[in-house]
Amino acid sequence: MRVRVVGLGVLFAATAVACSVVDQGKVERIDPQFGLDDTLPSSTFRSTTTTQLATTTTGFETTTTQVFTEQVRLYFVASGQLTYVLQPLASPVTSAQIVAALQLGPPEDSSGAGLRTIVPSNVEIRVTTDGTGIARVTLPDGFFDLVPVPNNQRLVIAQLVLTITNIRGVGQVTFNQAVPLPGGQVRPAGQQLTFSDYESLTDSNLQFDADPTLPVETSTTVGG
Repeated sequence: MRVRVVGLGVLFAATAVACSVVDQGKVERIDPQFGLDDTLPSSTFRSTTTTQLATTTTGFETTTTQVFTEQVRLYFVASGQLTYVLQPLASPVTSAQIVAALQLGPPEDSSGAGLRTIVPSNVEIRVTTDGTGIARVTLPDGFFDLVPVPNNQRLVIAQLVLTITNIRGVGQVTFNQAVPLPGGQVRPAGQQLTFSDYESLTDSNLQFDADPTLPVETSTTVGG
């Protein structure tokens, strides 16, 4: 008889696990899929990422560079005559620098007031020297078509001859084409020309008050 009581007790306990007692003594079965876990409040985890921006500071170094220049006589036109200005160019001065300066025109400051250049800026004019004191000027084909006015043709050749003969070591100039002289004559290609050939076109009141080949040391600040 005791064995039967134990067996009924085990069966009642097993039934209690799957059931619950509600009001009025009734037993209601708990569906396992709606267990206790469904009654727990849900939790949300937020991941926060912090990005630290690196600041890079770039410094500008100030350096001083010494630039040596030479004062060069560049001849420009004013009222049908030629006058010169002293302009500093990086030393040692080359013939290419001088031609480029003539093509660029007179300085924009007061020293260039009233002056103009007739040397065309859109052509290549080559000047070569060989140490014999002669500078050979190569004009491009059709050069005088760019300077159609006869008086300007004389002036543009005068600009080149007067300026180039002031290069250290140069006393004569030749051209690869026939060029006009101040009086209207034509000098054949390859024949030598000197400063005196065009001196009549210079300003008679011109005062040469400085040595144009004197080296000058200047300082230029690079950076900031």
